[in-house]
Amino acid sequence: MDQIRLRVKDAIRSNPDGLNQSALAQQAVMTQDAFSRSLSGQRSFSAAELAVLSRILHVSLPWLITGNPMPGGPEADGLPDGRWQLDRVAQTVAFPAGAYREVELSTESVPVAGPEMAPAEAAALVAERLGSPFGPPLIHDLPANIEDAYGIGVFVAAEGPAFDARAMATQEVTYIVVRGTGAWYHANWVLARELGELMYGRKSQIGQRGRTQNPWASEFANALLLPAGVLHTINWNKQTPAELADFLWEAGVSAKALALRLDALGIARGPAMVHADEGTLQLLAWHDPGCLSHGRAAAYRAPRIPFDLFSAHLKGMREGHVDGTSLAWMLDTPLSEL
Repeated sequence: MDQIRLRVKDAIRSNPDGLNQSALAQQAVMTQDAFSRSLSGQRSFSAAELAVLSRILHVSLPWLITGNPMPGGPEADGLPDGRWQLDRVAQTVAFPAGAYREVELSTESVPVAGPEMAPAEAAALVAERLGSPFGPPLIHDLPANIEDAYGIGVFVAAEGPAFDARAMATQEVTYIVVRGTGAWYHANWVLARELGELMYGRKSQIGQRGRTQNPWASEFANALLLPAGVLHTINWNKQTPAELADFLWEAGVSAKALALRLDALGIARGPAMVHADEGTLQLLAWHDPGCLSHGRAAAYRAPRIPFDLFSAHLKGMREGHVDGTSLAWMLDTPLSEL
């Protein structure tokens, strides 16, 4: 935490706007006393306060939290104007790291399979650890299942920039952030893909990973959610639209993901897959109108944070160590309601 306050001080000194502490505190919606105590080390900045300060001071939140050199930070002095633009995805994905540090909480890391292991082999090991393929407990609540099995955090960011999911890791914490969506079948796949990124051992440190996807991780997600052995046992030529809808619901994937997986395995799609062009949601709702009220369908609609982090912040609020702003930000809830 001491290094964070020193980076804030460095950012203040290099800030081109020349704001004084009083003006900074006001813009950050902090009292001048709280701001002063945070700079002197008597109080820790919350993750929410760091997020606001990063915007005011024109530095990156990942740099404030981790110290990793990032364009736009003090290490970037001398860069031509306009060379760096704020990466809002990096800011969103970096926030949980600050929330963990704020309450001095860490997570486990995911064991690395490495590129020498085939994605299907790694997926089989993970499926065994998560539970049986198809249905509870693997798909019913995949975020909670991954957390329980590996001890990492899974977040759902209900607001923010457009992205699907990102896995991030430091020496202290490993977590995955999924963008909120009503398309739970798509969210399951991108969450599995990001778990694959961690299994592969890709260096995905906070704020430093681009949008390029790893084919190994994508194949891992396909093998985890749509095992080849299961797909080969189904007679797709005789499958009815109702049976297709049942399959998609139990597999927790989209019709598009299934079609691409069948093509990749050289399996003929069958006539029922023609209805997949109508879209996964339409197909599921047509077969079972009540599916949208199921808990599985709402798994990624609302903000989600790991229970241990939630509990640590509530305890910190009761003991006066944290002020609740980070928890309110993560839950997209007014502080007054906490």
